[in-house]
Amino acid sequence: MRKILMTLIIFIFICPTISSGAKPEGLECPKTEMLMKTTEKDKNELISALNEIIPKAYGSSPDYKEWRIEVIKPMPNLTGFDEHYYKMASNFCGKEVADHSWFVRLRFPRLLPAQSGSLGELYIVKDKNNKWYAWFQYH
Repeated sequence: MRKILMTLIIFIFICPTISSGAKPEGLECPKTEMLMKTTEKDKNELISALNEIIPKAYGSSPDYKEWRIEVIKPMPNLTGFDEHYYKMASNFCGKEVADHSWFVRLRFPRLLPAQSGSLGELYIVKDKNNKWYAWFQYH
């Protein structure tokens, strides 16, 4: 019995835990009353806005100057594994923010062959001032 108890105690201290509903450090949720509803028709506008958004999110390192889009969709339209990102957004800031958000997955070729290191994922919204901005950077 003592061995089982000691093993359990060691396991608890070794394995990291996450509290339910915990928000990432520094996360500021967009104010829903300031958000514009967007659709797939706004995709090209968002693609153009990425030229400003990416340097703000990733900085001026030459490694992030070159990028390509792997996924760009309104969050409510995500399917399969990517649907988890919509659920994360809903958990962090509520369903209304998630419903206004876009998910953008980027690949930074200069960071290859590191698959995870060359990946960027942003949660982006458009506000009532017609400005697109990333409210969360997952990678």
